[in-house]
Amino acid sequence: MDARTRYASMIAVFAVVLFLALAIAASGIISLYADREVLTERDAGPLIAPTMFAVATAALYALLVSFGRRRGSVLAASVITAVITYFFFLVSGSTLYSLGKGRPLLSLLFFGANAVGPFAVAVAVIAFVVALSFFLLLSYRDSGGAGQAPKWWWENRDDRDRNE
Repeated sequence: MDARTRYASMIAVFAVVLFLALAIAASGIISLYADREVLTERDAGPLIAPTMFAVATAALYALLVSFGRRRGSVLAASVITAVITYFFFLVSGSTLYSLGKGRPLLSLLFFGANAVGPFAVAVAVIAFVVALSFFLLLSYRDSGGAGQAPKWWWENRDDRDRNE
């Protein structure tokens, strides 16, 4: 494993923790102010929504690591990552809901009812922002911006004094 892949994997861990924290916080705030539940189906059960967030987080990590291995367009990779994370969020919930009810066509209704909801949209927006930040950090490192550690202003003065 080369240094760039190790760096991308390490930063991806921090990115997905940030994503999960922001997604849960946004869901709580939306639920509080909109007076809505995360899922529109009242008979969905207590574990479907947390599982949806876990699957979206795992998908985001896999996408960040795989896109982080190669160089490319930062914006395109961020959009693709957000869209795929959004679909994993919805597909995992609709699959679990239809399996729990024993009726496969309920997955389409679940998907449609939650696709335009504020919680799924918030997951997509947060995934986009986190992925964009992740890819910008990688491109900054690739451009040589992280070649040396930052210093305080007094450390730079000491270096100049030593060189004289």
